[in-house]
Amino acid sequence: MLGEQSLQNPTGEKSTEREKYVTLSVDDGHPTDHRTVDLLQRYGLKATFYIPGANAERPVMEPSEIREIDRLFEVGSHTLNHLRLTWITPERAWREICDGKKASEDMLGHEVVSFCYPGGKFNRRAARQVAEAGFLAARTCMYFLNDYPKNPFCWGVSAYANTYPAYVQIRHCLLETNFAGAYNYLTKFKARTAWAAQFMCALQQVSREGGMAHLYFHSWEIDQNGEWDELEAVFKAIAQHSLTPVTNGYLYRRWYEKRGLVAGSSICETASRSAATPAGKFTAGDDLASQKVGGNDGL
Repeated sequence: MLGEQSLQNPTGEKSTEREKYVTLSVDDGHPTDHRTVDLLQRYGLKATFYIPGANAERPVMEPSEIREIDRLFEVGSHTLNHLRLTWITPERAWREICDGKKASEDMLGHEVVSFCYPGGKFNRRAARQVAEAGFLAARTCMYFLNDYPKNPFCWGVSAYANTYPAYVQIRHCLLETNFAGAYNYLTKFKARTAWAAQFMCALQQVSREGGMAHLYFHSWEIDQNGEWDELEAVFKAIAQHSLTPVTNGYLYRRWYEKRGLVAGSSICETASRSAATPAGKFTAGDDLASQKVGGNDGL
């Protein structure tokens, strides 16, 4: 079961201070995820698929297909109906989070510990609700971050597989008060605009300094943009770096393990405290991070 998975290093060796991981997030559960699965298996990579119970925007795979993906990788929750949590009432947001968790667990037959905010939209209240629902951590759309966050419910990524001008990338970081990401984008990522080049920077940095290279994408968007060759080239490049492939859930557990919290109420208490004070500042109704910056889930 995912909730009982060992926290030991997946290579069987003891972890060091300079852990070097690579992880992938695949959002929305679109049928084109099957093509992503084929590529992941071809290159021996691991990933977490964040799948909602339903999605009015586009199709979601059938339960039997999702169970097959869960057998090979990790499936995380993406709410019940893929609704932006900051755009609905707190009561409805709570139902979306809790009912989405229960629906996933009923379908898969085991605990689901990983969560992803639909559209990357979250605030203090949403983070607290996700923690109280029993998740270990929640992935955001905060970019250009290659290390463990202070708060597991504000978990960032290295890059998002879609290309935008540099000023849009900076604006997105600033609107989410992701100042570390903005700084990293200009310095460590050299203001690169092509998503594949951004992730190559992350691979190189993590190879040198440790941390985690984390790419997030939508299979349907890769298909729509005709970028399967680019995605495969990135997967192939990962093999050239000495990074350990892991799921998002593995890293979430490592966050707690590194703090001496491996099971029981201590996790829940720490999660609730962390979610009450997410990284970054929230203004006017704690809703700065919920502002829509662009035309899709990422930007």
